[in-house]
Amino acid sequence: MLTAQTIKNKHADIFTFLHGDLETGANNCHVPEEALLDSLVYVSDPQQLAETRRHKPAIMIVTAKMSGCVDSKTDAETCCFSVQSISMGMAVLLKYFDRKCLRFTQWGERHQTAVVHPDANIGARTVLGPYCVIGAHADIGDDCMIGAHVVIENDVRIGARTMLHPHVFVGAGCHIGDDCEIHPHTSIGSDGFGYAVEPDGRPRKISHLGNVKIGNSVEIGSNCAVDRATLTSTYIRSGTKLDNICHIAHNCDLGENGFYTAGFMMGGSTKIGRQFVTGGNSVVTAHITLGDNVVLAGRSSVTCDVPDAGAYGGYPLQPLKEAMKTIANIGHLNDIRRNLNRVMRHLHLLDKVPADSPDA
Repeated sequence: MLTAQTIKNKHADIFTFLHGDLETGANNCHVPEEALLDSLVYVSDPQQLAETRRHKPAIMIVTAKMSGCVDSKTDAETCCFSVQSISMGMAVLLKYFDRKCLRFTQWGERHQTAVVHPDANIGARTVLGPYCVIGAHADIGDDCMIGAHVVIENDVRIGARTMLHPHVFVGAGCHIGDDCEIHPHTSIGSDGFGYAVEPDGRPRKISHLGNVKIGNSVEIGSNCAVDRATLTSTYIRSGTKLDNICHIAHNCDLGENGFYTAGFMMGGSTKIGRQFVTGGNSVVTAHITLGDNVVLAGRSSVTCDVPDAGAYGGYPLQPLKEAMKTIANIGHLNDIRRNLNRVMRHLHLLDKVPADSPDA
């Protein structure tokens, strides 16, 4: 149970206490229309406030701009706090209701079907789920959660409190830092896509002897692939977040605290700076460099270096404002072409209207 007193004592830098009984506690977090008497509820507009008052939850968190709408008489049965940012308020408090660990611990600390090499080192209180496989000389830190059917190959290093969901693959020699989370069906350290072509056109595979190194507090979604380097390391640096269905090619280097939305793909040997943000389905080609604080709109394609911070979009890539104008103008191209043909014909600059013209 999360008590109001805990919020006041531990998170006073985020939440401002308004009024109510600090001994009140919440067992769950719900949206206003589904709130129960033991719920915590976030409120960001008057409609949500009215709905929340109907249900009288235990704890209510309102935006700072709405704190004046809350009073000790109308909301006497609810303990109330304000917060500047609802999303930050969620980031701080929802963890108290997160029962994710129960998915792993229901089997006990080490399931009898887990296969662990005698030379592997498993940290204290680390949970090993059904049918997971831990290779020789693997080193797994304390308090980790290793899900069912996870494969951790030889010489892997995994830091403390890292969570690998079911069916994650971690290839030989790869490193994963502390407090990371990797979601189901993601592959870390499979071979990169590298081939030499024979004179007759036949491809010959280039062995990939490197690894993947992942920093601390990295989260990687489901169905992602991060390829190992040819000779060195593919890097995903601390604080970076990858959404589902992302592809990171061999020898790439992703800077700290980046956000990579679903469908992102990149070619090999590309380096991306810190605080990178991209919309969905963006593509970055191989062998280029993007600077710090670059933002890409969804469906962008990057084919050359982007050294300067800023927002970009489109293909070919443009500063975002220009890209938005280009997108808006594309819808008028047929009309522009039709009118241009009329003007040129009127000026006798065309002997004949082109056969594929709408005015032909």
